[in-house]
This record gives sequence, C-alpha cells and structure tokens, in this order.
Amino acid sequence: MVQRSKLRESELWPLVQALAKAANVDPQELPLLPLNVWEKALWAVLVEIAAERIVDGWDRYGAPSAARDPEGEGYIASAEVGPETILARGRTKREAYREARRAWVRRLLGG
Repeated sequence: MVQRSKLRESELWPLVQALAKAANVDPQELPLLPLNVWEKALWAVLVEIAAERIVDGWDRYGAPSAARDPEGEGYIASAEVGPETILARGRTKREAYREARRAWVRRLLGG
C-alpha cells in the first residue's frame, strides 16, 4: 500500500487524480471512499481511456471494412493498426466485420 505522504510521488498519482476527478473528491479522500464509489470512478476512467483510444485510432487508421472474399465464399474484413493489417473472414459480411472490429479495438487498447 502506498503511504499518503508518498502518494503524490508514486507512479499511481495520475490514476489517483483521474479516479478522484471521476468521484468528484479530493485525491487524498480516495482511500476513505466506499468500494462502490471506487468501482464507479474506476469504470468512468476506463471508459474515458477506451473512448479516447478508439476515437484516436479511428482518426489515425480508419475503421475496418468488409467485402466479398475474392478467394472463396463468404466475406473478408480488414483493418490497419500501425504497420499491422488485421484480416478476418466470415460466412456473412456482418460476421467478418464484427471479428475485424473486435481485433481492431483490442489492438487499439493495447491487447
């Protein structure tokens, strides 16, 4: 556990600040909050981070796209994330696009 006096010096300080902002409290009050307030604040922070990464990725690389698979039946979807190309195949356009989106979001979020 990080002591209060060392909290501002720790690598956790930016997360503590974001959680405190989401909970609308002073960062020093966070250890005193009930678990449900922590959980709500943490989800708010995670959603904000995920939304920012997805929006930035969409602006930078564009969204995945899907078309008929020229090599056979079904559909193929693709997406770019940096130098990497994501390819996904599916029986339907929706299935291929969904798999490509899932992989695209995972890569954008660091997975």
